[in-house]
Amino acid sequence: MSKVEGREKSKANKDIIWSTVEKVSSFCERQLKFAHDKREQLHANAYQDPHEALLDLNALLLALDEARGYSGLLSQVHPDEALRAAAEESERKLQEFSTEINLDRKLFETVSKVNVENQEQETKRFVEKILLGFRRAGVDKDELVRKRLKEIRARLVQLGQDFSRTIREDVRSVELDSVEKLAGMPADWIRAHQPDENGRIKITTNYPDYLPVQNYAEDEILRKELTRQFLSRGFPENVPTLRDILTLRKEYAELLGFENWADYNATDKMVKNGATIATFIEDIAKIAEPKSADDVAQILERKKADVPDAEHVELWDRFFYVGKVKQEQYGFDAQSVRPYFEYGRVTKGIMELYGELFGIRFTKNKTTPVWHDSVHAYDVHDDSGERIAQFFLDMHPREGKFKHAAMFPLVTGVSGGKIPAASLVCNFPEPKDGEPALLEHGQVVTYFHEFGHLIHQLLATDSKWANLAGISVEWDFVEVPSQLLEEWAWDPAVLERFAHHYETNEAIPADLVERMKKSSEFGKGAHLMRQVFLTALSYGYHVEDPTDLDLLGYQKELESKFMPYPHVEGTHTYASFGHLNGYSSMYYTYQWSLVIAKDIFTRFQEAGILDRQVAREYWQAILRPGGSKQATDLIQDFLGRPFNLDAYQQWLERR
Repeated sequence: MSKVEGREKSKANKDIIWSTVEKVSSFCERQLKFAHDKREQLHANAYQDPHEALLDLNALLLALDEARGYSGLLSQVHPDEALRAAAEESERKLQEFSTEINLDRKLFETVSKVNVENQEQETKRFVEKILLGFRRAGVDKDELVRKRLKEIRARLVQLGQDFSRTIREDVRSVELDSVEKLAGMPADWIRAHQPDENGRIKITTNYPDYLPVQNYAEDEILRKELTRQFLSRGFPENVPTLRDILTLRKEYAELLGFENWADYNATDKMVKNGATIATFIEDIAKIAEPKSADDVAQILERKKADVPDAEHVELWDRFFYVGKVKQEQYGFDAQSVRPYFEYGRVTKGIMELYGELFGIRFTKNKTTPVWHDSVHAYDVHDDSGERIAQFFLDMHPREGKFKHAAMFPLVTGVSGGKIPAASLVCNFPEPKDGEPALLEHGQVVTYFHEFGHLIHQLLATDSKWANLAGISVEWDFVEVPSQLLEEWAWDPAVLERFAHHYETNEAIPADLVERMKKSSEFGKGAHLMRQVFLTALSYGYHVEDPTDLDLLGYQKELESKFMPYPHVEGTHTYASFGHLNGYSSMYYTYQWSLVIAKDIFTRFQEAGILDRQVAREYWQAILRPGGSKQATDLIQDFLGRPFNLDAYQQWLERR
């Protein structure tokens, strides 16, 4: 960076939201004041044109949306603990005000009286979703019930923050006294984990450590101990927190007339009710179980070659021995592709691919301030050169940062308003000390997945209404664009564009990709059954009465029913299962969306994965409308028919 660039960046940082604790707090307060003023105007209801009331309500929602976006991101990623805490406090204030809005009967009546009979369909949908939100919040309940609902909402925000923070900050580790115990690990990974001054090698539960160890470490004791530590994160601190969350969610649902939280939470989703979720879980379990049983039998047979008296495939065996079977039966070694997936080239390749598919261009913006030196800002331009969006890549682990992978919306882009903005947050290896950052292919798939969310947020900009733009579709459709775009991470023609050996610059051989694809068919049944277990856990915790629910006992019960591996004694998966906070009873959405994604992909299979016409039609039919249509209509528009399970089942049964 030049001195001039440095001065410009320093000057800009003084006014940026995340530059100081005071800045993030004052930004929240400004947005809240704007929203409060709009609320007062709506209360006065002095509109000659009722449509103007909708525009003011829209402005209110956009202000809250942007404030929630930045405070939600900064509470998870900012390197300064005090600023993270300030962002969390802003989140609480914003949620408290949002709850007030949703329980504001006067505001509800104002919106209810707006006659949209002669308005366009999009405006009708805006009002329809607003009124549904009011009713789901309990605006039509009596004053005492509304007061209690507000109290519960406020407490749930606090508890959710506590639950997530505990997981984020609970980084555990295993220490080794000899490099010999790292047998099987990639050479670059070993070089990045040198003994300290006491001769100890520290391996953490962060993903850049955890996943490679599970994949490659020949030392079963190491894999087992790191698995135990990984599944122990958040325990015991999160046990009372989760119990309180479940108890309050049940009370909230009952106050609104529902039997349980899962039923309440499904009302604005594609599934509509909890019974549909329960049926879906059983349906996919029936499809996956035979495939899973075959997988586990083969894995156990391979494990017995090393451990003759082995009776079970353990959780810490799943990646390691799946890899062994793939290597020995399919001629594919996962380590053989790592040199082709250098982080920088993967980033460049993904951007070039999406640019080609959707007619957009990505450029790094070196003058936009960022919250950490490892974060990079990018602009998105359309084919005319106009800047249409902005995003950030925060892709490497650091202390106090969110530990998983996610897209954080920052600004929802509405027609005639601000351009959309978002941040991608992952935990991939970081280049340092001259060593390249080599990704596992699974991490490449994750990159494609999360970039799919990013594209959805940035390109769904046709609507002028806050609750219809961006990723405002039903929540159980949100994963569709991201899971669909994982398909491109497996295509030889796509990979040869950017997957070049970091030393020789040789493009990844097509036959290697084909072996990788073929080998990927093995183990997916067992993987899916573990997803079924997590889905059932997410749903079941929100159906069972939490009063005397044995959290661990219920987890073990579902493990015995769905999990292809025995329970790992001494661990408590629920304490570190972060989706129990954000997704609550809706973890089913990953498989529900995958069913839809596999069906949508059939059009690309027919036309060719790089067919620009189909890609543009997909953009127009699925992405651009955002939530202006129901998800079932978006699917119908693209496929010409309702979605079904056929493609999903064929994918799962493929060998």
